[in-house]
Amino acid sequence: MEISFICAAMVVSHMAEKGDPHAEPEGAAGKTGLQHAVWTGSISLGLVRVPVKMVTMTRDRGIHFRMIHRECGTPIHYKQVCGEGKEVPDEEIVYGFEVARNSYVTLEKQEIRDARPETSDTIQLESFVRKEEADPHYFLRTYLLVPDGAPDAYALLRTVMKKEGQAAVGRVSMFSKEYVILVHVYRDVLAATTMRYADEILDPTKAPALQKLPEPTKKEVELASFIVQKMTAPFDLTTFEDTYRKRLEQVISARKEGRILKLERREAAPEKRDLMQALRQTAEAMGN
Repeated sequence: MEISFICAAMVVSHMAEKGDPHAEPEGAAGKTGLQHAVWTGSISLGLVRVPVKMVTMTRDRGIHFRMIHRECGTPIHYKQVCGEGKEVPDEEIVYGFEVARNSYVTLEKQEIRDARPETSDTIQLESFVRKEEADPHYFLRTYLLVPDGAPDAYALLRTVMKKEGQAAVGRVSMFSKEYVILVHVYRDVLAATTMRYADEILDPTKAPALQKLPEPTKKEVELASFIVQKMTAPFDLTTFEDTYRKRLEQVISARKEGRILKLERREAAPEKRDLMQALRQTAEAMGN
């Protein structure tokens, strides 16, 4: 049976020229925190059609700055300057691929645009896999798939995929790039995660520093195992907070009120210790 996503309409803007249009200001996300649809279409399972919208479900909460000229208070802008120091207009710019040191093959903008895949109207699913088989090291960005009509069909597909513990692997062209995509169930909703290709992840075992690692002693393993057992807890991201962002927000808030906030410096890193000494002291502090 052919299983595919058939797109009814695509939201394409100038942002697609630069890639995935997920970088929307947080204020545009509304009360739910979920932004507007970046893809609208339908899941096709045989003769069953499940209309859906693809919605960005992640957001960047980091604090971003612009460089400002202290003297006049205006933002800093950059000019396109060549190696000879001359400002270069857009029409004189080509793109170079370095084939040897200081030797380039140059392409026109249009040649690069012509090579890009067209935004497709189909996410073609090629197989179903066990969800746990999907290696998270390949994950790029996850989108929420919400029903866009026919909620009964959406609920059925979600229930079956959850019951079988299956995810679907396929491919799609969007945002001027072709992606491998994983469709799966997350918190009782359908989600789609774009993935890296296999050759984009380097083999970590090839790192020279890992070739001749020493064998830990039995006592080192025992103490380290005790520490790990003492620190074992359920995985809960809500126990973590971005302390850097929080400190910056305090500084910014103070500046808005005309104050200069002097933050306490963070504790210095502990002094270096012998491995065995560090293990013993840590284990003793934990009640060994």
